[in-house]
Amino acid sequence: MVRALAAATVIAVAGSAGAQAITSFSGGTQFGAWDAASPGVVGWRFDVNTAIILTDIGIFNGDIDGLTSSHEVGLWDSSGTLLTSGVAGPGGGVLGQFTYTDVADVVLSPGERYTIGAVYDINDGDSYVSGPSSLGLASEINPTTNGVFPEAGDLGGLNFPTGDSTNLARLGTNFLFRPVPAPASAALLGLGGLVACRRRR
Repeated sequence: MVRALAAATVIAVAGSAGAQAITSFSGGTQFGAWDAASPGVVGWRFDVNTAIILTDIGIFNGDIDGLTSSHEVGLWDSSGTLLTSGVAGPGGGVLGQFTYTDVADVVLSPGERYTIGAVYDINDGDSYVSGPSSLGLASEINPTTNGVFPEAGDLGGLNFPTGDSTNLARLGTNFLFRPVPAPASAALLGLGGLVACRRRR
């Protein structure tokens, strides 16, 4: 059974209008943590076919008792540099099976491989979905995802996960994005801001 995340892909969450990267998934197995002894990051890697702006990162809330704890979430580039991060938890903006938090915007560009993930601890009462049998993605996201997990040296917190799996994803996280404005639109926005500033004087 396919789990549809929303009736529409354009929504407003945490003050940002955006589309979901993962729009649906089916199958998979829920796990509470990668390692019982120490928290670690699970997630997925991806690239994009056009420039977009990531605005919010969400945590999976679809286990039997919903989302019960807060989780650090982050986005890294291919070199392991943390590009943006935040904390998603109960009380955030809910869309389908993910609860979102606003993070510092990041422009995602074609040609770069990104990793998105969240910290899970066996004691936090939440779970992620490993190895979905199918994955629906927004058209801007290339179908090149794979799941990631922490190796021994990555455990302990919000650290870049270096382990790669062959499954489609480890769905602890999702993200919202919006298009990069066209140059003409950006210029008009800038001009509008300039006019507004002059009117305030």
